[in-house]
Amino acid sequence: MAEPDTIMDDRQRRILAALQDKRAELANFYRTALRLLSGELEVFDPRTRVAFIGHCMREVMNRVLGALGRPTAPRFKPSSGDQVKALPDLLARFPELELDRDGDSVPVPQEVAAAMDMLFKAAIHEKRRIRDDVAALITDDDNASHVAVTQWIQSRDYFVKWAHLHERDVAESDLPSDDEMWGHVGVFEELLDGVITAFFASLHAIEDLISEINATEEGIDA
Repeated sequence: MAEPDTIMDDRQRRILAALQDKRAELANFYRTALRLLSGELEVFDPRTRVAFIGHCMREVMNRVLGALGRPTAPRFKPSSGDQVKALPDLLARFPELELDRDGDSVPVPQEVAAAMDMLFKAAIHEKRRIRDDVAALITDDDNASHVAVTQWIQSRDYFVKWAHLHERDVAESDLPSDDEMWGHVGVFEELLDGVITAFFASLHAIEDLISEINATEEGIDA
């Protein structure tokens, strides 16, 4: 079997090296996704192969923000998921409550209204947080409305979709093609490579500036 690097282009090697430097697990997941897509790593079942690729890329795209040290917005506590789990117990205390009754408005106990308000706030915060975190990684001005942020989230959601089994078996003919998956991997690579390239360009500029300062100071001291 060929060495992993032989299946990669220059951009993919840059991304792999950057991930390896920050978190080896992400580098391994990214490399595994590439090897599965290129056919260097074989899986006997097409649906399982798609799920493995989706899982690897989902994890990389979700966790690369923290790995690269980008600031992330604080999480809302309790999360919307935790709040939803608590709803049955809350509503059980108000068996007479009919949220689906006719009319323009439905009176609810203050405790239920407060729970709904908290749930809505959590959901809004979590949706905004996703965009803000991605924007902090791939834009210069933390612009959550940038088209690149939307592209990143759409590709991440695509991998989330195929990482999980659905309600029923998916026919092989309905599985995503390799070209389709490569397209979404390409979105990740193009956007992250821009981040990596900009980072190293800034780093080299700083190093050059420090060298110039040191050389100037040495000249003065001479």
